[in-house]
Amino acid sequence: MPRKFALVHIGNDEQYSLEFVAAEIEKVGHEFRWFDCAENSVIQDVTDYEPDFLCFSPLTTFFTQAVSLSKQLKECLPEAKSVFGGHHPAAMPEVIELDGVDLVITGPVHGTIEKIVSSNKKEVIEGDMISMVDIMPSRDEYFSSIPRIGERHRKMLMSHFGCPYNCSYCSISAVRKRYGPKAYADYYLTRRPIENIIEEAKIFLKYPTLEVDMCDDDLIYGKDVDDFFPEFAKIYKQEIDLPIYGFITPPTIVNASDKVLDTLGSLVDTVAMGVQAARSESLRLFNRQFQTEEMLQKATDRLRAFGIRTKLEVIIGLPVEDPIGDALETIKLTQRVGAGTFGAVFPLMLYPGTELWRVCKEKNIEVEEECNFDWYGGTGSVKFDPETKRKLRNLVKLGTFFIKYNIDERWMRALIEMDLTEASSKLCSENNYLTSLTFRQGDQVEEHFEEILSEMKLVY
Repeated sequence: MPRKFALVHIGNDEQYSLEFVAAEIEKVGHEFRWFDCAENSVIQDVTDYEPDFLCFSPLTTFFTQAVSLSKQLKECLPEAKSVFGGHHPAAMPEVIELDGVDLVITGPVHGTIEKIVSSNKKEVIEGDMISMVDIMPSRDEYFSSIPRIGERHRKMLMSHFGCPYNCSYCSISAVRKRYGPKAYADYYLTRRPIENIIEEAKIFLKYPTLEVDMCDDDLIYGKDVDDFFPEFAKIYKQEIDLPIYGFITPPTIVNASDKVLDTLGSLVDTVAMGVQAARSESLRLFNRQFQTEEMLQKATDRLRAFGIRTKLEVIIGLPVEDPIGDALETIKLTQRVGAGTFGAVFPLMLYPGTELWRVCKEKNIEVEEECNFDWYGGTGSVKFDPETKRKLRNLVKLGTFFIKYNIDERWMRALIEMDLTEASSKLCSENNYLTSLTFRQGDQVEEHFEEILSEMKLVY
């Protein structure tokens, strides 16, 4: 007998993982419907549907909200079971003990639906690692059911789901530890067939799409990149040809062939590359000791030589002896290697279950209660004294300006002493986002900026 699944969207960004859940539900013959928690009527709408299962895949930012919503829904639907998947519960399967959480899915969704249906207790269910040939999300109904996502200017796409690195601040460290290097590489670092990726991307042409966010942790990583990438780029340009924003890392750029970088330059409008930190103690903390200034400079020089616009990303607010000095050193490094480019400054988030989260917990490092895991708000996870907290928040708000215009350290230190008003804080967040969009898509995006802002709830 077919069972009913309510797929609950939460947050401003596309819930890519739930689209794979939808496809798996459909594949095994059950029924699903999408619901947007931003709608005031979401409780009533879900209740009226009378689902057997409530499915959530929230980012850490929205995990607490998702659990709260689950509890409210279960009061109206006492027989319904709540199912939580995604990076947060996968890294912290102990959330199964929370009131409002009945089932936790770790790993891929494949092979879990019938286990969910037959379960009669609180439990953690492990997904199966199947062939990439058989993996395809269900996107059309999602976009049409959640119009604010379907109409967003940016859509997501991935060719593989893993990362070759083991950074301590990322949930990848927990996933890799669970499966081991070989199993992790065989599934998470194996590329999907080109025809599947292109078929999936065709859905973007039915909706207003200005940019495709190619969310691979490293777009050009992989032993097959010299064959895969040119072929993918050729077909994508022929059949989709929407601007791409991709993510790359310094080592792969340094080691990539000219052919791959030439292809990358023809395919993407912009790439993002993590600088993250400058000081050796901070790089050790992040498990990125391999990254040197020489490597960063060589990578940015190669990207520039192939005409690839590059956004540089840094993380500040680390649990180190001199967090302000550490942050300024990282910003100055970014100025040196990427003079005049766009840089984004993010506060450190200690995502539950990550290696860095565990280290900080063991060292009894205090956590900032105000942190809601939103980057643009400027408040990170580590608790600092009020003055340091204010300066770090100002650095997040003003960092893009400091990098782009190569602001001298004395001026940086002077400007972060200011108290930002609510209005100036909001304008800084909006200007950072607009600068990011215009860097990638050109000045014409300003014509649509107010409309883009209306699609999201920008935190400031």
